[in-house]
Amino acid sequence: MKIAVTPLGVKGIEGLSANGADIFLIGNSSFGNRLVYSFSTIEITNANNLIKSLNKEIYIVMNYIVHNANIKSLKEFLDFVKELDVDGIIFGDLAVYQLAKKIGIEDKLIYSPETLNTNYYDPIFWSRQGIKGLTISKEITLEDIKQISKDKVLEISLIGHGHLNMFHSRRPLIENFFKYTNQEYKDYIENRNLRVVEEIRNESYPIFQDNHGTHIFRDKSLESFQEVNILNDYLDVFIIDGIFKDNRYLEEALKHYKELLNNKGDAKSISKLYEGNHDSGFLYKKTVYDK
Repeated sequence: MKIAVTPLGVKGIEGLSANGADIFLIGNSSFGNRLVYSFSTIEITNANNLIKSLNKEIYIVMNYIVHNANIKSLKEFLDFVKELDVDGIIFGDLAVYQLAKKIGIEDKLIYSPETLNTNYYDPIFWSRQGIKGLTISKEITLEDIKQISKDKVLEISLIGHGHLNMFHSRRPLIENFFKYTNQEYKDYIENRNLRVVEEIRNESYPIFQDNHGTHIFRDKSLESFQEVNILNDYLDVFIIDGIFKDNRYLEEALKHYKELLNNKGDAKSISKLYEGNHDSGFLYKKTVYDK
């Protein structure tokens, strides 16, 4: 099982590589949702060269919702990505699949539609479309993950560590709220230090608005230290998402997972270090929106 990480800029790549990262997930905010950092095309090119020089892999994140007005720029970006000869392209909108197929790079695609890959027929269907892999839904249990992954016909990945997005709307909800209350809102756009609190719950949820709309995340970040060796038997790629974190946090988490995969360290002790603001997500409990 390879470990994929989301570096916060080109400068973070070498340190993460030294700590055992196998795959780097990077993207540009015009084409990717909820990125930890938006790489310019020049930075993507530099990152691609650096990652390949380190004998590691690079996946480009293109998981945004495509509208008609985006088609021209999407075509141009896919042509750019094709020239880079990257190892994977993460997508969620079928427009990306259709356009990638036209230029012959569908075998690079990894289908990641957030909540839709929830059964063992999904990999079978997508393997017949000639793509590279898919990312399992983040809201299903460990047992379900095992069943989906046991007879792999393509690359199976999973977000195993990091904040999980639980709501996305194209609507600019933060902007609309402040407009409704007649308050200035510009300082709150692209601000990732905000949280929303419901009256009936004790949790507070990270929230931000960007050019793709409004995003709300679970209160606690997911960790899978006690499960990583089980997942190692079923997954091809284990993803550590560093959104709301920094490269030092990523390096530390990555180091712990690598130790456990090499049968070093104690999973329960490591998990305890993270227990204040992390939990096991939906690995042992089904979401109320049962799949």
